[in-house]
This record gives sequence, C-alpha cells and structure tokens, in this order.
Amino acid sequence: MTVCRVCSGDSLRLVIDLGDQPHCNSLIGPEALAEREPYYPLRLFFCEDCTTVQIDHTVPKETMFSEYLYVSGTTETLRAHFRDTAERLTARLGLQSGDLVVDIGSNDGTWLAEFQALGLRGLGVEPARNIAALANDAGIRTLNRFFNAEVATAILDEGTPPKLVTAAGVFFHLEELHSATEGVAALCRAGAVFCVQAIYLREMLRQTAFDNIYHEHLTYWTLRSFSVLLEQYGLEVISANVVPIHGGTMELLIAERGRFPVDASVEAIRTRETEERLGEVETYLAFAERVRAIGRDLLAILESYRAAGKTVYAFGAPAKGATMLNSFGIDTRLVALATERNPLKVGHWIPGARIPIVQEGAVPEPDAYLVLPWNFLGEFLRRNQAYVEGGGDFIVPIPRPRVITAANIDEELAGIK
Repeated sequence: MTVCRVCSGDSLRLVIDLGDQPHCNSLIGPEALAEREPYYPLRLFFCEDCTTVQIDHTVPKETMFSEYLYVSGTTETLRAHFRDTAERLTARLGLQSGDLVVDIGSNDGTWLAEFQALGLRGLGVEPARNIAALANDAGIRTLNRFFNAEVATAILDEGTPPKLVTAAGVFFHLEELHSATEGVAALCRAGAVFCVQAIYLREMLRQTAFDNIYHEHLTYWTLRSFSVLLEQYGLEVISANVVPIHGGTMELLIAERGRFPVDASVEAIRTRETEERLGEVETYLAFAERVRAIGRDLLAILESYRAAGKTVYAFGAPAKGATMLNSFGIDTRLVALATERNPLKVGHWIPGARIPIVQEGAVPEPDAYLVLPWNFLGEFLRRNQAYVEGGGDFIVPIPRPRVITAANIDEELAGIK
C-alpha cells in the first residue's frame, strides 16, 4: 500500500515498525509444526493528509477471516457489554418488536442474540464459515459473506430495510473499506441508523496498547479520521461516546447527513482530540518510544522469573498476544505455554512464538501468569483471586509492565472499573 486507505493521499509517515510477524490468528496445528509460517511486515503509518493511522501491508482477507478461532461469547464481560448496549440502543432509537437489526461481522451472534431477546429480528453477516455456522445453529440467521455494497443491496432486496445496523470491532478490519462504507450508506438511506464500535485510538495511545496493532487491524480510528471516511458517502456522526470495553472503545451513531440533529458529544470529542494533538505525527512517534520501553521492562520481569527458576504461563492466547510476544522475541524460553478457555484454540501453537496452547485448568498452576488479554483483567482477577492470594503472580504488560501479587491485589481490584 502506497496511498492512504481513507483519503488516497500519499503523505504517509512511518510511526513504528514491529518487524515481520505471522498472522496472529493463524494458529499452528500439530501437522504444521515442521513448516515455517508465513511472515508479513507489521508497520504503522500516519497519513499527514487526513490523520488516519493504518498499517501498510494487507494480508488477504480470505487468509484472515474465512476460518476464525475467536468467538464473542467467550467472556462474560463482553456478553454483558453487548446485553447493555442492545438495551440502550433499542430504547434510544425507539425500536419496536419485529424491527430488523443487521450486524456486520456478527461472529457467533452474541450481540444479535441480545437484540432478539428484546423481540427484534436479527440478521448477521459473517465471513468465517465455521463461526457463521455456529450462529446459524444457534438460531441467528447469518449470511456467510464479506460485507460490502453488493451484500447491502441483497439485504434491501429482501424487502424489509433494517432500522439499525451494527458493527463491533469490525471497521478496522475491512480490506474493502470503501465498498463496505458504501453499503452502510445504502442501508442508512433506506432509514437505518448505524452504530459502530471500534477500539479508540486515543485510548490506545493513552494506555500504550500497541498490541492492538496486528494484520487484521488495518485502520485505527479517531472521530476525526472516521468522519473523513463518512463524508465521502453522505454520512455523518450524530452521537459520539467512549465505552470501557476492550480498554476503551469509540461508539458512534451515524446516519444520512441532515437526517438527525448532531449531539453536542460530537463536538466535545472533536475538541478533545485537537487539544490532545491526535492529528499530529509527533504524538505517534512518542507512542513508539513508550512501546520500546514496555519491551525493555517486560523482558526484564520475565528474565527475573527465569533466573529464579520460576515457571511463567500465558493467561489466554488472544490475537493481541501474538503481537506482544513476537514484537519482543518472547518464546518458550520465557513463557512455557498458554492456557485458554476457547476450545477452538486448544491444541494449537501461537504463531511465531510457537508457544503451545492448553485447556485452562488442565495443567498445574505456574508461579506466574503473563496476562495477554489484559483488557479483561478485572474479570480474570476476580475469577483467579484465590490463586493470587495463595502466592501466584499476574504479570500485566499494559500500560506499563507490573506484577500483581497477594500484597496489591485489593488495590488493583479497587482501581478496576
């Protein structure tokens, strides 16, 4: 990629180079251990024309999403978030029983199930064959396709346009970004409101959450940069909010331009982004320096456990964990294995790091866990409080590496919202 994914400008500045890395969710099965997995450049750029932050290399979407191992319903935190959001949007938009909700990148249907429980009709669009099958088996009608303008036309051709279109954690994945936005615009022109949730670049910077950088995440959004995309298709943000899920997620309500009044929240967030210099490349170069500091500190902690003869396991094997491990050269020398609840991941190895993934609870507890899905730390700490109070440690890498022990767990729990 030599031009911006959003504005097609050619003023791209390199922010941080995390080296060549394998696709994070292409977990390795036992039959493939003898082969070297494909590696791709993982570099973050800033567009000086429209301020969009993006990676430059695109792994084919068929490689990343035709089969998938992540399911939305794995954590209670995420299920509760979708439940609360469904109730809030239904009330705010005055949705009625039987109204249609379309979810783009609907995964296993966790969010749509919450809308259906409120009496609404759900339709998912999910590219992963195995995950779409799970949703359909659960009674959530799901089209096994990549969402684009053609799919939007097919939905409208069914005769009942949706009242609400949703996309959670999807709009940074889209290789066909402009076709997908054109499809959303078509649904909005037919009367829908679009609710998009995406990891908020401001929060990613604030927490130095660089592990959100991986090949599936092509674009990293602020309100300003997302608005540049929407304006090209006659859409505008009518409400803006930040919700705590995933360490800080931007939630935007979007509609056809001029259809609704614009809430004061939009200007408030725009002003804050300007004040915090989110449209200036220097902000991202400073972020890169903080990432390098995380690497130095985390490696020092892990080396200290190894020197003391203590065992460290990874707690979870999320996509972001592969970025964390591979960016700093962490492998089985420092982290022996990863424990995981998701049965689709068990029996595989994390690509690059080649750390084996075992079922959570199937092996004796280690001296310490490296918490890779740190964005669900509160849930994990509460679930494993007895382990920590009994002498086990939780190593948390973000926003700066730290160790949670029996001596400070109460303070940590008190500080988690």
